[in-house]
Amino acid sequence: MLINRSNKIIKVNKNKNYNDFSQEMGGYGVNEYYENKETFFKFYYDGKFKRYLIWTDYLKSNLKLDSRTLSIGSGNAVNELNLISSNFNITCSDLEIPQCYEASKKLFGQFTYLKLNILEHSVEEKFDNIYCLSVLYIFSDKDFEKFFINVNKMLESNGTLILEHGACEDNLLDFFFEEIYLVIESYFVYYLSKLFNKKIGFKIDNNFGYKRKNKEIIEFAEKFGFEFISLNEYDYLSELERSVLIRKTIKYLPFTKKFFALLGKNISYIRLFKFKKI
Repeated sequence: MLINRSNKIIKVNKNKNYNDFSQEMGGYGVNEYYENKETFFKFYYDGKFKRYLIWTDYLKSNLKLDSRTLSIGSGNAVNELNLISSNFNITCSDLEIPQCYEASKKLFGQFTYLKLNILEHSVEEKFDNIYCLSVLYIFSDKDFEKFFINVNKMLESNGTLILEHGACEDNLLDFFFEEIYLVIESYFVYYLSKLFNKKIGFKIDNNFGYKRKNKEIIEFAEKFGFEFISLNEYDYLSELERSVLIRKTIKYLPFTKKFFALLGKNISYIRLFKFKKI
C-alpha cells in the first residue's frame, strides 16, 4: 500500500527474482567511503547497519581462519572485507562483479570475486564453508532446490553451510502484522492526514519475495543432503519498525523499546541457520 505525496492510496505489488538483481549490481559503485579502511568500516559498522555487525560477529565465531569459504551474493562485500581483514580466506561471488571491486582491492589487498549465478551454475573448486546472507527471500521453491543442489556440489563433505533468509519467519504473528495491522495503519494515517490537511508519504510494500517457516528451510536443506546444526535469531525490532506508529512510539517513549523487542521475538528479522553436508 502506498500513500503518495498527493495523498492518493495506491496499491504496490513487487515481485523480484534472482536475475532481476543483475540489473542492480551496478549500484555497488565507489563513493567517499572507499577513501580508506577507517572510513569504510566507520560507515558500515557504526551501528546504522546493525545487520552487518550481527552477521560479521556470527561468521567470525563459526568459521575457522584456515578454512576456505565461499560467500554467495556478496554484493559490495562489506562482511567479506571485514573477514578478509581478519585473515579469513574468503572468496566472494555474485551475479556480476561490482564496480567497487577494484577499489576494494586497493584498500584490502587481493581477493577473489567470482561471477556466479548459483541457480544455474556451480564452480569446480570445493570449499570448507559456504554462506549466503539475505538472498534466499527472493528464491521460489524451485529456485531453492537449484540453490541447494549447486551448493552441495561445491561444499566438501562435513563442510558448513550458513544461511540467513533475509525475512522474518512466516507465522501467525507475521500474518497479522503485515496483512492486517500495517494495512489498517496505512488507512489510519491516510485519513488522519486528510483530517488535518497534511500531505505525507507512507509506504507498505507487499509481495516482495518469499517468507518461509523455520521448519520449511530446514526440510529443504535436509532433502538435499544437509544436517541441521543450529538456528540463531537476532534483531527483534526491524520488522516491527516497518510501522510508522511503532517507530514514533519508540522514538518518543524509549522505555517501550523493551516491550516491542519482546513482542518481536516471534518475528526476528535475522535468522542464521547452520548446516553440515553429510
